[in-house]
Amino acid sequence: MIETMNLDQLAHGADLIVSGSIIAVRSTGKMPDGPEIMANQFEVKDCLKGEIVGGDKLKIKTLRGIEDNVEFVEGKSYLLFLRSVESHYEVFNSPQGSWPIESDGSFSAMGHGKTIEQVKTAIESRPLKFQPDFEPLSL
Repeated sequence: MIETMNLDQLAHGADLIVSGSIIAVRSTGKMPDGPEIMANQFEVKDCLKGEIVGGDKLKIKTLRGIEDNVEFVEGKSYLLFLRSVESHYEVFNSPQGSWPIESDGSFSAMGHGKTIEQVKTAIESRPLKFQPDFEPLSL
């Protein structure tokens, strides 16, 4: 079971926030404890956060067979909140960081009811870990 985050936490915790589509899904083997390791290729349409440009292709690792983990569908469009891990990316706070994009442009799954404008506002907001400097009182 995942701990859900608010949109500001999700946006600030992700290294990349991108929209685009899954262009390939393939198995690369199994872990000793059973989950199947999936290599997903994602073609970026737009980058909202990070140094990626439209047309770039990203490698995203997922695990099939684990509750609360993303399983991508080839050809489907998504808005993804990603973290960089070694030579690939992983969905941040999976499955919350994967929002399927429907044919009308709306988000489904854990992005249901959210808008791209809300995501942009969250990206631009001050990080939640900010704490003002505080001088203790002295008596």
